[in-house]
Amino acid sequence: MSKVVDGHLHLFRALSNEFPRTVYPIMAEPDREELAEKLLGVMSQAGVDHAIVVPLSRHDDYLAEILRRFPGKFAGVGVYNLDEPDGVDGINTRLANCDLQGLRFFGLGAKQGSQPDDLACFPTLKLMAKRDLVMWFYGDETQVRALELVMRRLPNLKVVMNHLGFLPDIHLELRIDEFVRPHFEVELPPVGLPVVEKLASEHENVFVHFSGHYAFTHRPYPYDDLRVVAERLLAVFGAKRMIMASDWPWIEYQPGYAEILGVLDRHLPNLSDADRSMIRGGTALSLFRF
Repeated sequence: MSKVVDGHLHLFRALSNEFPRTVYPIMAEPDREELAEKLLGVMSQAGVDHAIVVPLSRHDDYLAEILRRFPGKFAGVGVYNLDEPDGVDGINTRLANCDLQGLRFFGLGAKQGSQPDDLACFPTLKLMAKRDLVMWFYGDETQVRALELVMRRLPNLKVVMNHLGFLPDIHLELRIDEFVRPHFEVELPPVGLPVVEKLASEHENVFVHFSGHYAFTHRPYPYDDLRVVAERLLAVFGAKRMIMASDWPWIEYQPGYAEILGVLDRHLPNLSDADRSMIRGGTALSLFRF
């Protein structure tokens, strides 16, 4: 049986000197923690073999502990902080201390018309392409246009567009819904979808998460207003460039872990067995070591 991979989720300790992290009001208060042991139980019940863990901030301390304690179960993607960039030396230090296989970027710090050499993070992106680190990407249309120029310069850089390729400005548009989950008020289908489709059609190293539906939908589970987005993503990315993910822990109670992973079969019921297996794990396994 094909292995199943949860392609994006969050685990974190309560805030302490040993485990620093960013505090997010309401969602991730200082005393909240979401631990690997609990997740492993949920994964087992749902038949999930592996998961890709992304911390809430650039602090890798708990992620490093998880990777040491549960070898072969998880892969780690760190967070790149554009406001306090590590630089190449800082990234190399982080890589020495934690087995990061990628970095998550909330944009590139680009302005309208920015070229790759204008970006303070460009040396880090070159390092990532050289060391085969995967880029997690979340940003608005200006940032995507800058990303496209970067990919022309760095064709080997692998990029995963987060959460269906939606392009919100996470710092300005993020809201918290009644279930204490991230939420964005957006048009459907999203106005930025053609930008993502163009990027995917021109660069074979661009992938996309099949995740985050709850944050963008206007309807209750199973979020049928996003079915057209799923169909368009499949048409341009194909199953070999799509990665199913839960975005745990935000979905623990609404709609539930197994339910959120079940959106794939609700939105794309006519997938072949081979394509379904790719989206549910094969694509992630092609990018990450477990």
